Amino acid sequence: MTRFSPGDYLHRARRQVLTDLREDAYLPYVLLLAAGLCTFWIWHRVPNFATRDEKSRILDVLVAYGRVIDEPSLASLREGVAWSRVPFGATFHLYALVLLPVVLAAALLGEWEAFAALGFPAWEFGFYGAWQTLPEWVWTASILLVRLTNVAFALGCVYLTYRIGAAAYDRTTGDLAALLLTLTFGFLTIAHEGGEDMPALFFVLLALYLGLRYVQTDDGGLFVLAGAAGGVAIAFKLTAAPVVLVVGAAYVLRARRVREEARQGAAGDTDGPTAGPRAALWRPKLFLGAAFAGFLGIVLGFPTALVGEVGEVVTRIFGGSTARATHTTGPDAPIWWWFLRGYFSGLSLPLFAAGLVGTLASVASLRRRDAGVDGTALVLTALFAYLLLFSAWHDFRVHHLLPTFPLIALVVGERLLALRESRPAVVRPLIAALLITSGAYAAVGVGGYADMPRDNAEAWLEAEAGPNDAIEVYRVDFQDTAVPYDARVNHVAQPGDAEMVHCPEYVQVGYRDLLYLKEDSYYRTGPIQRWFIEDLVHEETNYEIVAEFGPRPPEFVPQRATPGSVTDLLPYGVVPQTDQYADEQELRPNQYTLILERTGECEADRDPPF
Repeated sequence: MTRFSPGDYLHRARRQVLTDLREDAYLPYVLLLAAGLCTFWIWHRVPNFATRDEKSRILDVLVAYGRVIDEPSLASLREGVAWSRVPFGATFHLYALVLLPVVLAAALLGEWEAFAALGFPAWEFGFYGAWQTLPEWVWTASILLVRLTNVAFALGCVYLTYRIGAAAYDRTTGDLAALLLTLTFGFLTIAHEGGEDMPALFFVLLALYLGLRYVQTDDGGLFVLAGAAGGVAIAFKLTAAPVVLVVGAAYVLRARRVREEARQGAAGDTDGPTAGPRAALWRPKLFLGAAFAGFLGIVLGFPTALVGEVGEVVTRIFGGSTARATHTTGPDAPIWWWFLRGYFSGLSLPLFAAGLVGTLASVASLRRRDAGVDGTALVLTALFAYLLLFSAWHDFRVHHLLPTFPLIALVVGERLLALRESRPAVVRPLIAALLITSGAYAAVGVGGYADMPRDNAEAWLEAEAGPNDAIEVYRVDFQDTAVPYDARVNHVAQPGDAEMVHCPEYVQVGYRDLLYLKEDSYYRTGPIQRWFIEDLVHEETNYEIVAEFGPRPPEFVPQRATPGSVTDLLPYGVVPQTDQYADEQELRPNQYTLILERTGECEADRDPPF
């Protein structure tokens, strides 16, 4: 085993990156394209949030800062960390570092006490009160810094996809795989929000790459680093757990390679290695070293563990993971339907078809022991481990499938270029068609960020509503609504002693509110609520429609895919959209917003049934 020197490995990594950028003429342009697509209109929804998770991850950190600012002590730090919505591990560490400049800037501007005033925010209306407690610029700066951090990790994922392809096969394969990932719309949407998904993916790919290099070089230090990277990935997101199988597979593949080298040495008239196979498989110090490094990565990644809240860690790992597998957040449908739904939306139909065929072809190629078989084996191990993990869930969404996107890009890129040697006349147009269709799907999808209905509705309300005009909304979380930062808002989830306006000047109806109008919906049902929404949208009350943003559903009734229907899913892979059932990022079709203004006298018996 090579002497373990972290500084040496960092130097080698830096040298490898610079070499790749210098010697590969295409890589800089792929990374530049990825940067452009990932950052396009990155400020959408600011100072509001793209998802509930983005809001929680930022708020968790700012509450901890506020507790320490209010009362500097270890007890306050412990309370602030333990308050977080869920102990989401390494994401807390990362964003605490990223948001430190915002906190320091507030101190310089004399707004330090605003963080202390956060206290332990009330849950009503998705922490709306906490949102308005801090200055608007704090949220703007915080959200942008967090999203740009995710963009940096996204670029790292594109590069690691290239590096895995280059190390396993050749630079051309790495370029094509990196380009395919860059043109994957599901990958680009996650880069446009703050969360733990992209950092977790980065460390999964890093563990895979280090494991592959261990197989190729027998450098034990790389195997230990692979274990550590896998542990950090799990600390970011528990669904990164399949990385354990990837690192274990690298350990076994190295032993298999030693056995093959031993056979070649025995067959030839040389003094090649002949006693290595069993010794290569039985390396307890190396194996335990990687396992311990992974364990440290997990434990140190959870801030709740570092402040002594071990129970929170145990609950998160053993309770939260099993609960998510059984938690219902969508309609009852076969698991294959959920896979198709996520992959059609995240990949586009052409790229999904290429991924399916490419995966089957890659499995078949393992028997031939082609060059790069170890890389193929590791990529397929990771891919099937993730598919097996999600097959046990009731449902999942695009961000859950994110780790499989670079793996699919690798198998597609490798199989296409392998086939090009025998059938160039067929493969070259096929590659061109795949890049054009995937690029168009991704470009149209990303272009949608520039025309977000909720952003447009917020701008309209800022221009038209008076400073004392109340806006009534019916969603539980304010990031699902189009409300300006300083708006006066009526909401059903406000505390009982909050000041409510009986007849607000404006009423806002969103896409999810319209689900009450859809028959056989698995949630948001109830005749009273349906009648109330029907009267509003058909202007049968003293409110009339004054503005609407986004594509109106036919007769105001959302047209969602029928659970179990493949034909209903086909448009998902043709028109970019994220028609989700829970906290996934919503784009233009799901952001339809209707604004109504009161035109008559206030009705004394008015009582919204929410």
